[in-house]
Amino acid sequence: MTNKELFDKFCQENYVCIYSQPWWLDAIVGPENWDVWVYEKGGRIWAVLPYYLEDKNGVRRITKPPLTQTNGLIVSYPKDPQSLAKRASYEEEICDAAIEFIEGLGLDIYEQQFQYKYQNFLPFFWHRYSCIPRYTYVIEDTSDMERVDANISSKYKNMIRKGEKNVDHFGTIDADTFYTEHEKIFARQDLPVPFTREQWNRVYKAAYDHDAGEVFCAFDAEDNVVSLSFLLWDDESLYLDAGGPVPEFSRLQTYDALVHKSIEKAHDKGLKFDFEGSVVKQINHSFREYGGRPVEYYRFRKVFNPEIIRKEAEETISNLNK
Repeated sequence: MTNKELFDKFCQENYVCIYSQPWWLDAIVGPENWDVWVYEKGGRIWAVLPYYLEDKNGVRRITKPPLTQTNGLIVSYPKDPQSLAKRASYEEEICDAAIEFIEGLGLDIYEQQFQYKYQNFLPFFWHRYSCIPRYTYVIEDTSDMERVDANISSKYKNMIRKGEKNVDHFGTIDADTFYTEHEKIFARQDLPVPFTREQWNRVYKAAYDHDAGEVFCAFDAEDNVVSLSFLLWDDESLYLDAGGPVPEFSRLQTYDALVHKSIEKAHDKGLKFDFEGSVVKQINHSFREYGGRPVEYYRFRKVFNPEIIRKEAEETISNLNK
């Protein structure tokens, strides 16, 4: 079996976050642009490492694909309970093998964000990888919406109520309309959309084909899209992948109502709600108001090219004077 065939088998037997699923990677970067390392021992797959390999402007790197919150090492633990020491030893063996594989690829840069289920950064730290903490917010139990609502801050309860008054109905739109409206959110910040329309069309189709996502929008009485989101889900969580208020309607504060309605969707599906949190202060403060638990995950990074190391050091020194 090829590594991708082994990976398909692994996905059937283990929980794998949507962002590492083969169909997701096929859609967002194309089947030819990703691969997977498989660590198999004793007739059992211990771990896999799906990765996106980018070769751009002379720089060869493993990096995070667009629209993809996490994509890194996935460990399958033995069915029999392990002591803490054995678990650490098990993870270390896997990481050492993964690192040996990574460092044999001739990369200039390695950078992946592991799902928060994996927390042992020490083996990478010992191999001189940077282990950068990131945070998301997760409502882990959406079964009781009254309890969920009780944990939302008073400020945001008021904002949700105000937004609900300005929403006539919730619904969906087609892929092209979503991209056009979503583009406005980035244009307001003088930023390009971080994924192409072609990538978006592939992801949109794949998510609907696999019953794993939908575009979810708030509309006003004139049927204008006033807020929009792209929701994804797997066997454990519903993710707020992308979205925001459409700029010309931001004064209506409907996005908070849309997020709250999205949490209700997680409730209906019996799933956790993952805000895909951010370390950007304003976004972080917004998400924490909904009462989710802050959850730490790690970005693992190592630069192998001395010229890139030198350039990044010069930029760091230059920024000290700003």
